[in-house]
Amino acid sequence: YETIGGMRAVAWTDALQGVMLAVGLTGLLLAASPTPDNLAAVTTWIAREAPEKVSVPGWDVCRNWFSTLALIGLSGAVYPHAIQRIYAARDSTALRRSFSVMVFLPMVTTGSVFLIGILAIEQLAGTGPIEADQVLPLLLTEWSARSPVLYALSLVVIVAIVSAIMSTADSVLLSLSSILAKDVLGTTVLRGADEARLTHVGKMVSWVLVAGLVGIALNPRVTLWGLTELKMEILAQVAPLFILGVSWDRLTTPAAMAGLVTGTTVYAGLLASGNSQLWNLHAGVVAMMVNVGVCIAVSKIGAPPPSRLEPLHG
Repeated sequence: YETIGGMRAVAWTDALQGVMLAVGLTGLLLAASPTPDNLAAVTTWIAREAPEKVSVPGWDVCRNWFSTLALIGLSGAVYPHAIQRIYAARDSTALRRSFSVMVFLPMVTTGSVFLIGILAIEQLAGTGPIEADQVLPLLLTEWSARSPVLYALSLVVIVAIVSAIMSTADSVLLSLSSILAKDVLGTTVLRGADEARLTHVGKMVSWVLVAGLVGIALNPRVTLWGLTELKMEILAQVAPLFILGVSWDRLTTPAAMAGLVTGTTVYAGLLASGNSQLWNLHAGVVAMMVNVGVCIAVSKIGAPPPSRLEPLHG
């Protein structure tokens, strides 16, 4: 549907997949039924059986949490497909209305998953050590065996999860193929090509990317959260370009490029050496701080940007 319909098809399918996700999360909460009494009982059980999970975390854990907040907050703000959604809005009124709703949606989605995770601590206590992304499948398996209604709700949740993944993947694929076709090939190999030619090349690039990604997906070596961290840490190296570029008028193009290259190199080096975290900070956050430092240093060392011309009088 992306090859045939382009941005309009992606926007419509994302809307439909979002509705499915909302239905799936509602079913998930109905299956879990986390009433205040249930949550209080679970909290009491956790405090008795695993007190370290409800105790005040140490500075090392807090530092890692702050690192995660910075990583997701800054990287999520510069998602290419999130910026691309601006151009899919019908008008500025529709865009403002959408953003006013979207700002609260993470509280609903992540809040639901958080409650499910709390309930899972007690329900899956006897299964031994498990990965974080195995919790929900295990819970759905347990709930689906209780009644036909919960079985149907579990199916809805699975479809909703797949839809959520697709709604992100198709947008990223559209953005990436557009960048490669217009900003890379369109300025080098296909310089001077018309819009139809670039669009056709973009579609072909999409198929090549999908073929390569399918091969990687069939041999997974990291967890879903590991892939999320990898994506966010790479995007974190782009965040300084947007934030400094908008808020600091002294940022120069050479400084932005130097910061981007340096931050990406530092992150790749830390990842290759097995240091995914330094002092409980994500490697991507450490590299982003280096990125910002290089941007500021190179901008201050370089020549100041030309001042604006004053209007002539007289």
